[in-house]
Amino acid sequence: MPTPAVHRSPIGVRVVRTDADLRKVLALRAAAAPGGAAAGSAEPDGFDRLPNATLLLAESRLDGEALGSLRILTSERGPLTFEGRVALPAAARAESLAEASRLVVRRGRHATLARLMLWKAFHRYCLAAQIDAMLIAVREPADRQYAWLGFTDVLPAGVRFSPEGDGTPTHRLMRLGVFEAHERSLRTGHPLHDFFFVESHPDIELLAAVDAAATRAPRPAVRAASLPDHAHIAAQLQELAIV
Repeated sequence: MPTPAVHRSPIGVRVVRTDADLRKVLALRAAAAPGGAAAGSAEPDGFDRLPNATLLLAESRLDGEALGSLRILTSERGPLTFEGRVALPAAARAESLAEASRLVVRRGRHATLARLMLWKAFHRYCLAAQIDAMLIAVREPADRQYAWLGFTDVLPAGVRFSPEGDGTPTHRLMRLGVFEAHERSLRTGHPLHDFFFVESHPDIELLAAVDAAATRAPRPAVRAASLPDHAHIAAQLQELAIV
């Protein structure tokens, strides 16, 4: 495999490890809440401290300013946010899943890059942790962005649900296979293919999260039979999976 081109970014992404890191995430969420920081909650929600949660923080490499955050929840170690509200199809229940939630990005000239770096970090995490599929619950019109990335509906087309479990159904539950992402972008010539799958971004630091994922219980042997077509792609992406 050719050596990937190394790209240094003005933004770094790392795993939240300390209370100070968590405070940065909560400040970002509060500032993005309707009404601004004064109206937003400065407390973590019920999923943030679960064993299956990994929080990612995007920061300026120049001054350390917090620019964005994303939470990853894995199905093999705990609940996902929509459980009890959505009945997954059998095929999805048979997969190991990672849900991205609480995405927030500070407005400004680096907003687009911060969002892309967080999404690449999410995909890299899923590769390294041997996750089958990525999930996102999203409302219109943001769902168009994820459809453009290759996400498709988990539920029958047109079905929406309420994340709070009551009120008007507003969100689509969308899925993209972790290896499918590479195959699809290569096949369609997606404009972000090189960013996600060719360029190496050493400013995405996931080693702590990958090490934690490795401590989970081994996956049942019967599942290995479902992955033979992925072996070659996994070998190609191995070097990129932890950058």
